Amino acid sequence: MKKLFVVPLMCLSIIPLTSCGNGNEADLVVFNNIYTAEKENNGLAEAFAVKDGKYIYVGTKEGAKAYIKEGKTQVIDGNNEGLVVPGATEGHAHYFGGVGVNSQLPGSNKSYEEVLDILANKYKTEGIKQFVSFGWPTVSLTKRRSEGYNFAKEIESKAPGIPVVLIDNAGHAAVCNETALKMAGLSKENPTVRGGEVFIASDGELSGYVGDQAVYYMVDKVIKNPLTLEQYKNACEYGMKELLKYGFTNACDALANMYDPTGLYEALKALDEEHKLKMVVAECFHLKSFESNDYKAKIDQISEINKKYKSAHCDPSYIKIFSDGVVESGTGWIFGTYNTSESGKEHGNIIWEKPELNAVATYANSKGLKIHAHTFGDAACDAVIDSYLTSNKINGGEYRNCLAHVRNIRDEEIIKASENKIAVAANLIWHTDFGPDDQETKNYIINNIGEEMYYNGYPIKSLMDKGVIVSSSTDAPAAVTIDGNILNIVEISVTGVQPGYDEPAFNPKENVTIRDALDALTINGAWQLGLENERGSIKVGKYADFVIIDKNILSYQGEQLKEIHNAKILNTYFEGEKVYSAD
Repeated sequence: MKKLFVVPLMCLSIIPLTSCGNGNEADLVVFNNIYTAEKENNGLAEAFAVKDGKYIYVGTKEGAKAYIKEGKTQVIDGNNEGLVVPGATEGHAHYFGGVGVNSQLPGSNKSYEEVLDILANKYKTEGIKQFVSFGWPTVSLTKRRSEGYNFAKEIESKAPGIPVVLIDNAGHAAVCNETALKMAGLSKENPTVRGGEVFIASDGELSGYVGDQAVYYMVDKVIKNPLTLEQYKNACEYGMKELLKYGFTNACDALANMYDPTGLYEALKALDEEHKLKMVVAECFHLKSFESNDYKAKIDQISEINKKYKSAHCDPSYIKIFSDGVVESGTGWIFGTYNTSESGKEHGNIIWEKPELNAVATYANSKGLKIHAHTFGDAACDAVIDSYLTSNKINGGEYRNCLAHVRNIRDEEIIKASENKIAVAANLIWHTDFGPDDQETKNYIINNIGEEMYYNGYPIKSLMDKGVIVSSSTDAPAAVTIDGNILNIVEISVTGVQPGYDEPAFNPKENVTIRDALDALTINGAWQLGLENERGSIKVGKYADFVIIDKNILSYQGEQLKEIHNAKILNTYFEGEKVYSAD
């Protein structure tokens, strides 16, 4: 049974102190236990001073007093009870293109049955012309799919004549009605989508269940952009507030163009111009495999989007590539074989062939763009890393290309990533069991790939020990097992146990230290986004992005490590401005 905790709010003292001044008076001075994420002084400090949004002093409490001027400087004294850490980076998630956008759509994050009820009601009462939703649990319908269930007919009966696409919470599967399949040009005689899977029901008709790139093919072909610019702005503000609440001041948003090529980019730039974007966002444009014949033209389009929508706090220079699917559904690209495979494929759904990956990475890097690749299998990691090395050799440089997830990455690929400074946005929260609430998913994965691959899926410590720069990612909202705040991420990373659950550690040999977990969240995440000279640590000259925590979790040991989630994020600051308060 999940534990419930009541956490008392630590009281921060805000007191005016007087100094004669040194001609460089600070706007803000903070006293507390401080983890700087820098190598100097073992990464520790007692105080820092901030002026005009940047750190002007980091060091001792006595030294910081010289920057205080009565009536000008705000002073926050944590009384050495808490901990201050740099603002964190979410290395791969969908808070803008996923959590935010889908919070604006009807029926999102409901069960399949709930979505059908909402669909039927809206069809009868509002006369809707299309319906798209996001969020039903993946495994819940997989068994029905394998038994040949016809979703297309069922959904069509709820809303005949309009296109309906209902996407799962991982973004790798969708169920559609007969009208949508027909509009997309799919039939039992022509069920093929490049890089995707289209399943047949037991009655010989299309089941309506589609996987991987077929999901995005359906959306591209049948769904008109469901959101206005104002709704996109609302979605971005929603996603931003969620991230700030969790302690993130930077984020790599891994899917910008789900429904519209430029809607999110326009919204983020508008918010930045209105001084409402209080974090740094890297947006990834999804280059789809069924566009492979025209990949140069698409990359040229993304290059123009980068030039047009780049702003102080929005970096649109990233391209998202799905190299494969997911091991949960038997579509991750692995060297071995799956124990079950409805499609008859041994190695999963290979979305891009190796020569295509090489060509895409090389051309994208030559245009000043970076690749952010989804890799859910050892073979996928191998192919993507080789494509990055090919680009480095041809283009004559190193790029901040990134691997996300890196499930089952082998030692050979880890060494390549380390030697060539390839960024890895690893799921620190996923090298853990699914917990007693999600045994169905766990069992399904084990049946697909076996226990050895399952338990060795996320070798986080092995990556760090071999010198790979690992950043932290949650893949929210696909990772639904925990809230993605930085305290939960740290606890899972050091214990291998879901916060609040009493269960064995998932893979203890891959547990890391608190400092390693904090570094992955802070300085390493900033490095992934090319921000390490500006953000990611508490250092003079950098932007003052930091998080105040009510307890000094850095001092926790032994059983205390399982209480890290009991701490609380009190405040998040971005460029010296308080942008979240627990109050």
